[in-house]
Parts: sequence; structure tokens; C-alpha cells
Amino acid sequence: MNLQDLSVGFNVLLDTGDLAEVLSINDGEQTVRVCYLDALGQPQLVGSEVWLSADEVISIDMGSHSEGQT
Repeated sequence: MNLQDLSVGFNVLLDTGDLAEVLSINDGEQTVRVCYLDALGQPQLVGSEVWLSADEVISIDMGSHSEGQT
């Protein structure tokens, strides 16, 4: 996903189907730090923070719909 479309605080869907909140964005490295809000099949990930590649973020979760590579 294009990092220019993301902002801190956005909820996003990951390529794994998980839901996460954007905590910070590193344009230079093309990475985003997220906190897992919902992790399909891996509930132990909920609440954890990780850096992911921009390619792992597939869409912005807008509640009733999503914007991005869906």
C-alpha cells in the first residue's frame, strides 16, 4: 500500500486478514509500525506492536468499507 495514503491512528487490514492500528510510519524504509487489534488464528498477537513492510498493508479499514488493494 502507498504509505502516503496512511496516517497514524488509521485502522488497516493486513495481507494476513488481521486488523491493526497504525502507530508510526517510516517513509524512508517503506515500513509501518502497527498494533494488532484482531489477529485471525493467533490471538496472542493482539496488543503486540511490530514493524511491517508497506506491502503487508492491503487496505484502510473505514468501518463499513475499506479503501485500498481489495
